[in-house]
Amino acid sequence: MGGLDKGEMASQMTVSAMNRLLPLGCRGLPGGIRAFIDEISAALQSPYGEAFSAGCTLTAVYFDDTRVMIVNLGDSRVYFKNRTLPLAQVTEDHSQAVWYMKHGVLTPEEAETHRSRNTLRRFVGAPDQEGRMPDVSKAMRVKRGDAFLLCSDGLSNMMTVSEMDAEISKEAGCAVICRELVSLALNRGADDNVTALMIRIY
Repeated sequence: MGGLDKGEMASQMTVSAMNRLLPLGCRGLPGGIRAFIDEISAALQSPYGEAFSAGCTLTAVYFDDTRVMIVNLGDSRVYFKNRTLPLAQVTEDHSQAVWYMKHGVLTPEEAETHRSRNTLRRFVGAPDQEGRMPDVSKAMRVKRGDAFLLCSDGLSNMMTVSEMDAEISKEAGCAVICRELVSLALNRGADDNVTALMIRIY
């Protein structure tokens, strides 16, 4: 998180420990991911009880054989596409702007450009439990042709969903498509971290 002094450290700490979640399975993931986030968040706090000014978003697609669960905390996103439906966002941003939208203060269009869209209400490292509570989807079965796109807001702020859909629908490998998405966002003047990861089921 760019607004916090040690966001990079928080990200590295989170990613380096995520392999501990692999044995949980879909049944154990909801409780396991919450305990994991609590533990990481506690480690990011100052020993003097003050905020350590460290935090990060967390977005993950968890595979358990042919089943998938999606975890989200913050404003990075997961998009899903299959052979018959267009690309669609399947996570909800935990930003102040989205909170305003859900409570009728902003329209969806206003929330997309509101100054509070980068202010997070929930993230890894939040001092209170409510502020670090992740969204965990129900298990869904995947099949050949399904695709997931995970990305930071540096990408989603610079492209429409239809533009991303056009890119990931191309007959190219996932790495090639991600490089093209990142390049497009950077060429449009993205001023935030631009990260993309694509998974396609064969």
